[in-house]
Amino acid sequence: MNKLISILKANFNDIIKPVIVLLTICIVIPLALSVTNKVTEKRIEDLIIKNQNDTMLKLIDADTFFKETFSDDNESFEFQKAKKKGETVGYIFLTSANGYGGTVTVMTAIGTDGKIIDIAITEAPDETPGLGQNVTKETFYSQYKDKTSGVQVVKGGNGGENTVDAVTGATISSRAVNTAVTKALENFSAYSNANFIDTEVTASEKQ
Repeated sequence: MNKLISILKANFNDIIKPVIVLLTICIVIPLALSVTNKVTEKRIEDLIIKNQNDTMLKLIDADTFFKETFSDDNESFEFQKAKKKGETVGYIFLTSANGYGGTVTVMTAIGTDGKIIDIAITEAPDETPGLGQNVTKETFYSQYKDKTSGVQVVKGGNGGENTVDAVTGATISSRAVNTAVTKALENFSAYSNANFIDTEVTASEKQ
């Protein structure tokens, strides 16, 4: 035993000390990363929720939003019900589609009459700068106001009333936005056809 202790003392700086340092690093760093991740994860989640709420308020003038889930034999999706002074004033759907470079996510606000109130492109990070990124500009997405189901993307303004002009040089990105908006309108239709809307429209018309 004494011989072993002597060997350890003699080799402390060369062997034992580096091992202790490495073990300490292996324990401390993962622990620190875990704590940091928990702290930042909550902050990131809070920031995402705040940004989402801010965007919803820009789309619909409402006092409160309530998350709801619709489900039938064909599909299931979440949406936000917007209320003002106790009355339902609209619905917000968050939908996505594949664009030119990646996923394009759109927040669509739809009134109780089934018409689009407004939309916001919340994510289009991989679309081409100066081209596909232009779908995030108001000159493009404002075309969706008051549109209903069956919206089509056209080039050069050759469409009818229920069409939107594609961004020049970015037809794929424009169609991605339209696909996402169309999905939102389909979700609204599914919810409406389940007889949830009629009584709310009647209530609004009483005002």
